[in-house]
Amino acid sequence: MGLGVGRVVPGIEDSSTRWPYVVAWIGFAAYGVAVLAYGSFRNRAVQRDLAAGRFPKRPHLAHGALLVAGIGLGLLTALLIAFD
Repeated sequence: MGLGVGRVVPGIEDSSTRWPYVVAWIGFAAYGVAVLAYGSFRNRAVQRDLAAGRFPKRPHLAHGALLVAGIGLGLLTALLIAFD
């Protein structure tokens, strides 16, 4: 998604202002890394709890923060494309 927003869309629209797209591209790249890291840590925690015979704990604040960040990046992308 970040590659499309950062490289493809500005090329298609022949935009003179590229920096907002680069910011969105970096945001999507960071978001992807954060989601992969969170998923890995969460999976390890769930597997550890199940192996110990416990019910896995509910997701914590990071889960909600990633959800909000994803929605924000989606809205940013829509606004960039709509108003450029």
